[in-house]
Amino acid sequence: MADVFLSYRKADRAKAEALANALKVENLDVWWDTALETGETFDEKIQSVLEKCKAVIVVWSKESVKSEWVRAESSIGRERGILVPVMIQPVNIPVPFNLLHTADLIGWHGDRAHAGYQDVVKQVKELAGKSHVKPLKPPPNRALRALWRTVAVVAVIAVIGASVWVFRPWETLVPKDPIVEAKKEAAEKRETALNSLAPFGLAPGDLDRYPSRYIAERVFKPETRALLDAEAAKGDPVVLTLQCAVVLWTMVDDLPNFEGADPICEKASQAGEPVAHAFYGDVIMEASSFVFASDDQRATLRSQAVVEYTKAADGGSAQGAISLGRELVTGNNIAADPVRAEALFEAAKAKGLPEADFHLGMLYLDGNVPGPDYDTAFAMVRKAADANVQEAQSWMADELSLSSEVPKLEAALAYRTACTKGVDHYVAFRCNESIANLKKHLDEAKAAPPN
Repeated sequence: MADVFLSYRKADRAKAEALANALKVENLDVWWDTALETGETFDEKIQSVLEKCKAVIVVWSKESVKSEWVRAESSIGRERGILVPVMIQPVNIPVPFNLLHTADLIGWHGDRAHAGYQDVVKQVKELAGKSHVKPLKPPPNRALRALWRTVAVVAVIAVIGASVWVFRPWETLVPKDPIVEAKKEAAEKRETALNSLAPFGLAPGDLDRYPSRYIAERVFKPETRALLDAEAAKGDPVVLTLQCAVVLWTMVDDLPNFEGADPICEKASQAGEPVAHAFYGDVIMEASSFVFASDDQRATLRSQAVVEYTKAADGGSAQGAISLGRELVTGNNIAADPVRAEALFEAAKAKGLPEADFHLGMLYLDGNVPGPDYDTAFAMVRKAADANVQEAQSWMADELSLSSEVPKLEAALAYRTACTKGVDHYVAFRCNESIANLKKHLDEAKAAPPN
């Protein structure tokens, strides 16, 4: 029987893991979802553990207060009188759980001498009947540790003081900002990971240059799939992001494999990879179109996808900027904000994405925001179409086919034909269906007598 059941939201997994590991050092048996064995039914196992455990720790955060699962698990702990709430972020804890004493673990990073953590240990040991059981390793003695630090510092100063003055290292020493250094290290690690995608057919910038479907169907080398799966198993967020796109667009029964891609994309996005947020948003958006769900459930999924697109855009992903900008233009899943959309498209354009030219051009052509004249906006869409942006090709074909001039109709046919070869099968189908009529219109224009 477990001493502790740990209830948390997936977004708080790192903090939950730190708490579980610390409690194990206290000689407490902790159960959380990583203990689920192959073949066990998730909800049945949780129900069984909740009914038998001696304490239930709920981790309250901005995400967990919105989780029905966390509330349900907390309700069982409260009803049994064994609930031990902890707060890792400043939030309004839902009623009636806000009436219980809650341990403050805001800013806690695993220090077992932390007062809030010690409060949790005391409560849990009392509930588990282990008040007199010694921990496997005693918590650090802060006062003693500080004393030894002071002694060490004094000793070092006494020994090398003269040398410091002679060599004067301050004249060459440049202080390092730990935040700056951490960001630099992360950027270097990401650059190395991006360069490691070459065997799969990708240049370093391709992952953010192209949409997830284009990556999977036109850039990725399918013969390297086994190698990709092996490398992704090592957990690098960049490699997982590529695997996310490939799995998503490996069609199952003519549908995107959003179920297979979901855990991969979620893991990469939780690691903070900006492009992963964009691709995970694609997974959720695709799921919202095909899962059997109510309109409210679909709306919830699409709102979650927008959250991922927002994280991607905020993280500097050009694909995220494009996806979020599209949502801001339509206003279907987020409040319409064409001015913000324009800024996002401009940011993506600055990174060289031809899709940005298309969306900017359409933004101006539709009159959503003040912009350049028709010819300039039209030229932007044409530029995107010439760069093989499928939606731009479809629009150019539609616009030019309205003419009776042979050169324009020939251009429309060229765009329509190119559109049939794009990765979006639905758009390709629509383009293909209208080719016959366009050819007929072109033949009539050629046969017409000159004016």
